[in-house]
Amino acid sequence: MKYRLGNGKKIKEVGETLELVCPECRKKVNFSVFSNDEKTIVPEFPLIKSGTVFFLVCPNCSKVYGVEESTGKNFKKGEMLAIGNYSLKELTEFEAFKHE
Repeated sequence: MKYRLGNGKKIKEVGETLELVCPECRKKVNFSVFSNDEKTIVPEFPLIKSGTVFFLVCPNCSKVYGVEESTGKNFKKGEMLAIGNYSLKELTEFEAFKHE
């Protein structure tokens, strides 16, 4: 199965979380947070799903997790407590077109 991290081709480091417990390896770590570097000039085309994807990588076991876009944006604004253990989700498959 193919996954894609958002619409942008550039990946940008956003920062590092406070200490969290990795659900995979159960170690207390500071996750590195990344996002696709999306810059939109034209409003969203109705047939194409777009958005910024935020994802975290465990420095111990290399497991990758996603977080909600709003959570990632709050973290990017400097809210260090925006991402907690409850925020970590499995990455979902990227859908380029809506199926209707």
